Amino acid sequence: MDMHVGGVPAPVEEEFGERQAASKIDRLFRPESVAIVGASPKGGIATEILKNIKKWGFSGRLVAVNPRYEQIEGVSCFPSLTAIPFPIGLAVVAVPSNAIPAVLHDCEVTGVRAIQIISSGFAEERGEGVAKQFQLAQWAERTGIPVVGPNCYGLLNGENRLIATPADFYSLSAGGVSAVVQSGTLMFSLVMPLLARGIGVGRVVTSGNEACLDVADFINYFADDKDTRVIACYCEQIKRPLEFIKACERAADKNKPIVMIKIGRSEAARKGALAHTGSVAGSDVAIDAVLKKLGVVRVDTVDDLIEAAAALSTTKRPRGRRIALASFSGTAVNILSDVAEPFGVEFPPPPAEARARLEAVLPEFGNVSNPLDLTSQADYDTHIIDESLKTLATCGTYDVVVWGRGAPSRLDMRSPVCQALKRAAEAAPDVVFSVMALAGGHFFAAPGPGSAMVEPAAEFDGMPFLQGVGPGLKALSALIGYAEFQRARKPGNRLSAHRGQRSACYAEAVRILREAKGDVLTEREGKHLLALYGIPVTREALATDAKQAARVAQDLGFPVAMKVESADIVHKTDVGGVALNISSSEQAAATFEQIVGSVRSRCPEANIAGALVQEMAKPGIEMMLGATFDPQFGPVIVFGLGGIWVEALKDVRALMPPFDAAEVKAELGRLRGASVLRGARGGAKPDLEAFADCIVKFSTLCSDLADEIGEIDVNPIILAASGTGLTAVDCLITRKAPQKV
Repeated sequence: MDMHVGGVPAPVEEEFGERQAASKIDRLFRPESVAIVGASPKGGIATEILKNIKKWGFSGRLVAVNPRYEQIEGVSCFPSLTAIPFPIGLAVVAVPSNAIPAVLHDCEVTGVRAIQIISSGFAEERGEGVAKQFQLAQWAERTGIPVVGPNCYGLLNGENRLIATPADFYSLSAGGVSAVVQSGTLMFSLVMPLLARGIGVGRVVTSGNEACLDVADFINYFADDKDTRVIACYCEQIKRPLEFIKACERAADKNKPIVMIKIGRSEAARKGALAHTGSVAGSDVAIDAVLKKLGVVRVDTVDDLIEAAAALSTTKRPRGRRIALASFSGTAVNILSDVAEPFGVEFPPPPAEARARLEAVLPEFGNVSNPLDLTSQADYDTHIIDESLKTLATCGTYDVVVWGRGAPSRLDMRSPVCQALKRAAEAAPDVVFSVMALAGGHFFAAPGPGSAMVEPAAEFDGMPFLQGVGPGLKALSALIGYAEFQRARKPGNRLSAHRGQRSACYAEAVRILREAKGDVLTEREGKHLLALYGIPVTREALATDAKQAARVAQDLGFPVAMKVESADIVHKTDVGGVALNISSSEQAAATFEQIVGSVRSRCPEANIAGALVQEMAKPGIEMMLGATFDPQFGPVIVFGLGGIWVEALKDVRALMPPFDAAEVKAELGRLRGASVLRGARGGAKPDLEAFADCIVKFSTLCSDLADEIGEIDVNPIILAASGTGLTAVDCLITRKAPQKV
């Protein structure tokens, strides 16, 4: 058993540490009193925070700190924290960065329990700011006082009405969406629309520079928060990869979805990549792969963040991907039918029995389909609405039933449509229900008092009104995808447990790699590594002259292929260094002279070891397999259609180890060229079982050697007919460049 000092089991110690960290963060959101350091009658961020806390009726005590005043905005003001006659739970600090050390001293002396630093002037300004931030982090670690920021925009807690942020809101309701964002603007942009739609917020924090507490800390805290149903994030950096992974796994354990904007998609792919993989998988591929592995829903825009958070706040999870949509509008039906496919949303037709029931209730001019147009007649005939929604919900074909509306107006729960939705939901408790508007934007209030759906948790198990066809369908797809992720989770397949593990092949693999002569391994050396991990490779031998090439070819059996061997030449085809289908000893001898001569004329400086003579692989489909090695998250395995078209087609999928063959086959089915792998146009179906097994073994190799390999590319791998295996024909491996000190 893995033990730490004192004989405490590692998992127990880790859980104890997580509880301690959560307890510290809880001080930020549930202080018994708040002091605003730097407030002034002249205004400013600190004063706006003071006014907001006062306005929204925070239940604890509130004071200001400024030596020049005795009162600010009707709130008592003290010259320093040490002058306050009662304990302070949270100090909100907004003074120049040079004044921060004195404030921290007072915080420590008086026993302030938590701090958020609004002030800028730290690492974001580089220079001296980096040193200031480092000193702040050291102080927080020494004292054990939780610090948010610096350079942040505050925090809020809907439960106790603590609005410790300069952003003001028109309404406030507590609810199940909690968030950690590094941007102050994002806080306002996220919270305002949620509140306007009656979706309550839990705890929201802007983490700023994350000198002391980062996104991993807050995800971990929200995972244990009983009121949080979904976690929204805007993330500019992931400072502690392992802690981030563990926090996301903890949230998944608690069935709490995470929706995240992670910036960085536009970062250019790595320059000068030798392997094809570096060209087809840009620098953001590792983030995509790790977030997918962790079940994090990645979105690109604030609108998508809002809609996905709204959809995922439901307490239900769909059983599958099949959606039925009904509307009064033929236009809605047409638009949704056209745009659904890119979002992975399916609208299967009603089964025969359901179709007959729908035909019996719809007007003669109606057309039974999915999406379903109930026609404007249904607006006046509630029997049509009732029977249609109940039929769709109970026919056993659909996992989600959506009511489509034209405008994003609030719902009158007394209306015939809403009453019909409620009855259908009662008749089909396993079906998820939603309402979706064709348009997004401003959310219009329904006329009359008391008609709005105030809190989505009260209706349809938390499924709110989704806005806009694009964001709405993406949000439904995210909800369905998260349900699939939860069903597919395997206890032994946790990313955090996999990090740092080594297989039985590790020691021998390191020896092979380190004994290679150049920074770029020869094809023969690379295949030696592949074979060690059980990946089938071609039979081959190195020939150093024409006579030897003829003898080796004779021993292997014709036809054979021949390739120049040189650590200085990466893409051998480009310099005439490859010949295929050599059918005799005489041809083998002549080919040796030909390819060696061609390479010498084109690359006179290259060191040529000879020519590799190898058996011709069985005919089949060419695939590629490679990996990128992220400095934070390790290897990401990339695979797809191969050969010379890899970079042109860029039809690849990516997975973060660990994974199994079933996961690989599911990803292969998502390739744009997947029909080729199913035996398209009468062709033989390739051996996908062997390829999936090969990719799993390859992932073990890459995980073992993540600290040793810079790039790896196996292309092509020839997939023969089903049941007859595969052969790795070519392999390129580069050593990882030593880090500069």
